[in-house]
Amino acid sequence: MDEEGGTGIGAGAAFLLGRMSAENDRAQDALIARFTAGIRRKGVPPARRTYDAEEVHEVIDGWKASVRSKEGKIEEWRARSTALTAERDQLLARVAELEAHAAERQTEIASLERAERGLNATLSSRTDQLEDLELAVARMSAQMADLQRENERLRQGGS
Repeated sequence: MDEEGGTGIGAGAAFLLGRMSAENDRAQDALIARFTAGIRRKGVPPARRTYDAEEVHEVIDGWKASVRSKEGKIEEWRARSTALTAERDQLLARVAELEAHAAERQTEIASLERAERGLNATLSSRTDQLEDLELAVARMSAQMADLQRENERLRQGGS
């Protein structure tokens, strides 16, 4: 479910936060009760807990070392992120270059296809003209053969 239904991560987090808040309130109430009871009994506040300074400094040094380690990892991840960003930018530039090259090729292909259609039309026209010329040559050859026969007949008839 979602936020409306009350289950899922948000509802679980809300439940845990509510539970933690209630436990904190109970602990604080118990602390206040002990404090006020101690004041009533003795009239003085309870003694503060003392800490060993060396132990406190060890804990602080541990936290500082942890912070330095995490800062080192953060710097490492930033460097990786920068390198990946630069690589991504190079790849995007290469993709743009390849897309422009592909568009140029498509334009060239379209131009060649138009030229091919034009040449095919010219070839078809020239083929039709060739056929017409061959037909004309065939007619002229037939007429020439007729004229040669007529010339031969006239020679034989006239001599």
